[in-house]
Amino acid sequence: MEWENVINSIGFWYNVFIEWYNAAPIVAQVFAIIGIITLLALAITLVYYIIKGIAYLVYYIFKGLYLLLKYIGYGFYKLTEGFYFLVSGKLKPSKQENSHMSIQNTTINQYDYILDYCSECGRKMSERMKLHFEKNGMAFCENCGTKLTLNHALRTLTVSH
Repeated sequence: MEWENVINSIGFWYNVFIEWYNAAPIVAQVFAIIGIITLLALAITLVYYIIKGIAYLVYYIFKGLYLLLKYIGYGFYKLTEGFYFLVSGKLKPSKQENSHMSIQNTTINQYDYILDYCSECGRKMSERMKLHFEKNGMAFCENCGTKLTLNHALRTLTVSH
């Protein structure tokens, strides 16, 4: 019964609008059509942005929950990993030394041209000195005896350029 009253009410107001529309002059009818189309476009735009906002809100809530759970799990993993090595007595494998050596080797290879001359005496370095430098990360000049290290070579680069 409730729906019948709603439908009858809508039908009544629709008939009132049609009577007014037919009684109005043609200019008013055109403006009424333009107004109805404008209101319909605004309503559709409003509904679109409301749905889009809700979708963004849901997306960022799920993204935040995912990242929160991900990093809580990562922290729990790191905590239990430490306990594992503590209880088992095994040593934690250190990848830092290997990565440090590879960085140092690539740095030496990048700045190989710096080591052509000694920064103290200016004498050209021999191939044996260069190989020793690449192998050990330091070398002594055969002429003046100055100790050349990677830091020394990099300082020379910043001063000379």
